[in-house]
Amino acid sequence: MLKSLAVAALAAGALVAVRKRTAAKGDQDLWAQATTGPQAVSTPPTR
Repeated sequence: MLKSLAVAALAAGALVAVRKRTAAKGDQDLWAQATTGPQAVSTPPTR
């Protein structure tokens, strides 16, 4: 029983990690889309 509980917790942790990574990539894609091209938003210069 304890072993199956540990396996379930490990699977849940892996799922959360994958979702976070996927969300971060989606945010990067949206940022790239918003800051490039003819209708891009202006961005402050980096220092």
